[in-house]
Amino acid sequence: MKIQLALDRPDLAHALQVVAHAAAYVDSIEAGTPLLIREGIRAVRELRRKYRGRAIVADIKVIDAGDPIAEMAFAAGANVVTVLGCASDDVIERVIHAARRYEGVVMADSLGVTNIPERALRLLELGVGSICINRRGFRKQRGGEEGLKRLLNALHEIELPVYLAGGIDVDELAELRNTALAGVIVGAAIAESSSPAAVARQMRKVLDQEPETKRR
Repeated sequence: MKIQLALDRPDLAHALQVVAHAAAYVDSIEAGTPLLIREGIRAVRELRRKYRGRAIVADIKVIDAGDPIAEMAFAAGANVVTVLGCASDDVIERVIHAARRYEGVVMADSLGVTNIPERALRLLELGVGSICINRRGFRKQRGGEEGLKRLLNALHEIELPVYLAGGIDVDELAELRNTALAGVIVGAAIAESSSPAAVARQMRKVLDQEPETKRR
């Protein structure tokens, strides 16, 4: 299971400081949507310049236009660009077209998607590389957490690699590591900690432990 560090605070100096401490323990670094809105594509360019050995994710959440927006992010050094899973197939195809020119990957965000397994199948057909299950979408629904648990227990129905985002801390990660998730997207637990390195190190240690099912 991979750890994607989400830098959501709209402050590039703070983001770079966090990554300086936590980069050794994470697999990818995400320029979050608020950071991109304030700092623009410069945030992606700076992360790429300083962390060439890590995958850089531009969490643009493309919903319109498609390739012109994705093109800017990939050209700046992003390996992954996000698109809303509820965007039209045409927009998603345009983002994928841009990704292929740069040997990049497209991640879909589940916000606005009502039937995630069904939409994930279509996203796979379009060429999307992974899907982020965004917990915020479930929090707005009645019985949202139960719905999320059912979905996590049925990950085998989703052929795309699945990442989970939204309030994940060390304790929850210890439970999630036994699921079929491809990765987790962690923001505040690391980025807003008094010691980003210590929390990131602890999370990496949790994931590096042998799964309980194998120990038995």
